Amino acid sequence: MKIWVAVLSILGGLSGIVSGFMVTAGGALFDDASMANDGSAVFWLSVIAIFLGFLAWKWNKVSGAGLLIIALYGFYANGLFFTIAFIFLLIAGILAFRMKPKAQQQEAY
Repeated sequence: MKIWVAVLSILGGLSGIVSGFMVTAGGALFDDASMANDGSAVFWLSVIAIFLGFLAWKWNKVSGAGLLIIALYGFYANGLFFTIAFIFLLIAGILAFRMKPKAQQQEAY
C-alpha cells in the first residue's frame, strides 16, 4: 500500500502542476491577479504533494493530512481544472491514513 500512496501522490501532483500552470496562465492572460495567485499557489502545493507521498512511508498521519488538505484547497482554488488531481490526492491521503506501522522484527542470533 505504501507504493500506491507514492504513485497516487505523484500522479495527483503532476496533474495539479498542470492545473496550476493552466490557471496561472489564464489569470495572466485575462489580467486577473487573484486567479493567477490561486493557480500559482496550487502549482507549488502540488509540488509539495509529491514529496508528501514519499514522506508518508515514515510519517503516515501527517502526510495523509497534508495530502487531504492540499486536495481540498486545490479543488477550492482551481475548481474543475483540479478534478483529476483532487481524486488522486484524496485517495492517496486516505490510503496514507490506513497504512499500518511496520512491526519491528527481532533477529535471533
